[in-house]
Amino acid sequence: MHIVLISPYSRIEAIGLRVLSSCLKAAGATTSMIFLPNLEEAMAGDHFHVRNVEPALVQQMTSICANADLVAISVMTPSFHKARVLTQAIKTNLSIPVIWGGIHPTVRPDECLQYADLVCIGEGEQAIVELVQALAEGRSYKTIRNLGYLDQDGQLVLNPLRPLITNLDALPFPDYAFEDHYLLHEGTLTHATERLMAYYMTDVGSWAVGPVYGVLTMRGCPYHCTFCANNALMDIYEHWSHLRRRSPASVIAEIQAVRERLPQIEAIILHDDTFLANATDYIAKFSRLYREAVGLPFRAYTTAQTVDPVKLQYLTEAGLRYVIMGIQSGSRRIQKLYERKVTNERVLQAAREIHRFQAWVPRPNYDLITDNPYETLEDRWATLQLINQIPPPYRLALHALTFYPGTDLYHRAIVDGYITPDDQRSYAYNFQIIASTYYNFALFCHSLNLPQPFLRVLATYLVFRIMSLEPMDRLAGRLLDGLLALRLWRNTRLYARRHMAWIESEASET
Repeated sequence: MHIVLISPYSRIEAIGLRVLSSCLKAAGATTSMIFLPNLEEAMAGDHFHVRNVEPALVQQMTSICANADLVAISVMTPSFHKARVLTQAIKTNLSIPVIWGGIHPTVRPDECLQYADLVCIGEGEQAIVELVQALAEGRSYKTIRNLGYLDQDGQLVLNPLRPLITNLDALPFPDYAFEDHYLLHEGTLTHATERLMAYYMTDVGSWAVGPVYGVLTMRGCPYHCTFCANNALMDIYEHWSHLRRRSPASVIAEIQAVRERLPQIEAIILHDDTFLANATDYIAKFSRLYREAVGLPFRAYTTAQTVDPVKLQYLTEAGLRYVIMGIQSGSRRIQKLYERKVTNERVLQAAREIHRFQAWVPRPNYDLITDNPYETLEDRWATLQLINQIPPPYRLALHALTFYPGTDLYHRAIVDGYITPDDQRSYAYNFQIIASTYYNFALFCHSLNLPQPFLRVLATYLVFRIMSLEPMDRLAGRLLDGLLALRLWRNTRLYARRHMAWIESEASET
């Protein structure tokens, strides 16, 4: 059996899809993988709905899929339209079953089955192996747990869920045997090479100049943030809030394995939503093994509740150089809306603790959600006041609020009339692209670490009130547009230099 797995995302990590490929190979199948990176999206230069599937890409993709027995596509909400177009192209040209998996099919299986033959609900490692075995043996797949489909009357059938995987160490590492992988590069599906992989694994805006590798060490989330995909998964899995961890030895072994394949990797990202939620003894063991066996700089995520000086000491000694902490809002009213159960005092305490490690983590990153229709002017001012007290230097990552299907906030927004049940704006817009307002301008200026007296003026109540009125709000928005355009220009130039370093040098060698 041969399976083609397709990732429609802006970047080529696709950790879940790569693990599925490894599971299928371990079960005796062969796989090919197709990645469709888009640097404009990754740099917040484009919304998702502007991407087109060119006829040449359709022809190449169907050629790659022609000998497949199954096509599997990973689908998050922003990639829904891309997956729809790809699936329609495959089914128009080939008679091959197509299965969708990922968070969007998990929360919207009926919508996805308008295009896909099958969907996978929740964790898919065991389900896809059983599906391929059933297809190979000519057996029915209709009793396989975690699968959904439409019956002969067009009615939705969702099979029961299997228990969550508890032994994550038993899963194979993500598939980086890139000789059988294809990348969309300059409009053409091209066989992956070391240099192409290095080029698309470069994280613009990161602390690293070259390729970075992202790894997941756990599944689940202890928090209930109403805007997050984990919130939707908690409605499906009773124990999703219980963290399931890989052993430090397993994580280190994965990093070592991929570095053997891609020795150009310069840094590591721990993609877990809050790595510092791990116990101190776990972090101590991980840090010791990482320092001895890897030694590369790495990035980790945390929350204010889990910032701890002892943990930070272990991690910085191991190579921690970049910390991302979610704040989202400084307004108590909006924090309740988001189910963010942390006080501003705790946020500031955590920021001060991180600042103590400035020699190792020179510029931490704090996440904020903006463009929230529930926010009042007073809510925004409260957030600006909080940010104004964080010890510099730092970065702010500003994300436009998106009502993702299946989340508690999505359901509330429908009741409150902000969206309708068939609203698909979240399918199209890039949450990294923010509105042109004074509020976002003031936040962006804080992220630039401009002189403190100037930032304090931006955050004074009178200035904030006046500048938030038309036409001053529109004027500040234009200034923000200019700053964002400069950032995009800078990042584009960075990729151009890396193109010369990785791609053009490869062409000259061949």
